[in-house]
Amino acid sequence: MEAKMIPTSKDVRQLIGDWAEHVDNRSLLFEKFSLPKMWGQEEKVDDAGRWSVLRIVTDGKKLLNGDAMRLQNEASGGDVKPHVRKRKTHLSEIARKMANFDPFDRALINVANQNASLLLEQIKRSFQDRVETFEATLGARMMVNMAGGVVENAGICLDRCFGLPYLPGSAIKGIARHQALWEIKTADGNRKRELLHLALLLFGFGNQDVVRQGVFAWAGGSEAEQIAKRITKVEKDSRKKAEAFRGCASFLPAYPTTPPTLVVDMVNPHYREYYQGKRKTASDDENPIPNYFPAVEAGCSFGFAVLLNRQPEGFTAQQLLQQARQWIERAITQKGAGAKTAAGYGWFRLGRIAAAQPAPASMPAPKPAEPDSPLQTFLKNWSGRLNTKDNFPVALPEMLQLPDADLKQAFEKTIPEQERRKLKKNNPYWQSFTSGKHAEAGKKILQRLGLTLS
Repeated sequence: MEAKMIPTSKDVRQLIGDWAEHVDNRSLLFEKFSLPKMWGQEEKVDDAGRWSVLRIVTDGKKLLNGDAMRLQNEASGGDVKPHVRKRKTHLSEIARKMANFDPFDRALINVANQNASLLLEQIKRSFQDRVETFEATLGARMMVNMAGGVVENAGICLDRCFGLPYLPGSAIKGIARHQALWEIKTADGNRKRELLHLALLLFGFGNQDVVRQGVFAWAGGSEAEQIAKRITKVEKDSRKKAEAFRGCASFLPAYPTTPPTLVVDMVNPHYREYYQGKRKTASDDENPIPNYFPAVEAGCSFGFAVLLNRQPEGFTAQQLLQQARQWIERAITQKGAGAKTAAGYGWFRLGRIAAAQPAPASMPAPKPAEPDSPLQTFLKNWSGRLNTKDNFPVALPEMLQLPDADLKQAFEKTIPEQERRKLKKNNPYWQSFTSGKHAEAGKKILQRLGLTLS
C-alpha cells in the first residue's frame, strides 16, 4: 500500500517534490498541498488534518517525525494483528514523508519583520499628520480566519510571499467598529452624538446601518439617521433614506514586527452527540475526537496603521485618527482579535515587548526608539486595565508620581468615562481614593485635579 500525496501534474510534481518537500512557504504548503483524508488511500486518514497543520508550525518537522516513530513502534508489537500492522506502517510512512519538507528560512523571516517595521516608518513619513501607527504584542495565542482555510475549522491568515501570520485590515476595522458601537451605546448626551458622528465618518455606513434595526441605530438611536443625512447632505425628505457613505479611514493589515512562533492547538469536545442533539444527556461514554488548528504563540509583536484617505468636514484629522487608534487599542487589549476571544485568545499589550531580532546586513536598521516618557509608560501599563474596582487601586501610587501636566491626561485616558461621571463616595470604584492601602495617594490625586467626591 503506497502512500500518495494530492494529485498534481507531472511538471508541478517535479518542481515541488512528490510530497511538496521542496516547498518552504507556509501559505503555499497549507493552502495548496494539504493532505486529503481520502484521496489515493485505501482507508481514511484520520490524522490528515492534524498533519497538515503540523507541517506549517514552528516545530512541525519534529512533531511529525515523532508521530512516524510512534506509529512504527505500535506496528512492530508482537501481538498486533496483520491488518492493523499494515495500516499503522502505512500511516507511519505518510507522517515520515510529510516531515520531509524544507525548513523555513529564519533569515527570510527576519527580513519580513524588518520590512514590516520599515513600512510603518515609511507610512509615517509619507502621510505625516494623516496616519497613526503603533505596535502591540500578543499576550495570548491568536487564531485568525479559522473557518476560511482548506482544512475544516483550522484556517489561518498567512502572507502569500513570506508565509507569516497577519491580521487583515478588514478584521482590524471590524473589531474597532464593534468597540465603537459599544462605547456609543453606553455614552450619554453630547458625547454620544460626538462618538456617533466620528464612527459614521471613520467606518462609513449604508442605509441599513442607520435605520430601524441597523447597528448604528441600535447604538445611537434615531440620531444615527439624522447625522448620516447631514454627512451625505441628503434633503430631509421622509421618503428618502441616508445614502451610503464610504468611510474616510483605511485600516491597514497588521504584520509581525518580531519573529512569530506558530503552534498547533486543539479543542476536544467530549459530548459531540449531545451537542448535535442525538442524546438527551451528556455522558462520559462518548469518544472525543480532537480538532487541531494552527495558532500564533504569545509574545509576537504586530505593527498597526490607520490613515485618512480623505478629510471630511466637522472634525480635524487629529481628532479622527486619535479616536480610531483608541478604538483599535481598546478593542485588542480588552476584547482581543481573531477567534475564541471569550476563551482568552487574541488579546494584546500595547508596545513592542518581545525582543527584536537584529536586522540582516543587507537591510538598513530602523532607528532606535526614543525612551518612553513617564506618561507613555503609565498608559502602556494601565490603558484598558483600570475598568474595575479591584485592579484600579494598584495604579494610584504610579499615577501620583506624574507631573501636573500629565496627570489629567492619564486620569482621563485610563479611567472609564462612565465612572468619571459618577464621583460618589459610596461608589465602590471611588472608595479606593478614600480608604484602603493607597488612600493617601488617591486623596492627593483628587486634590491636584480639583475633584471632590459628593
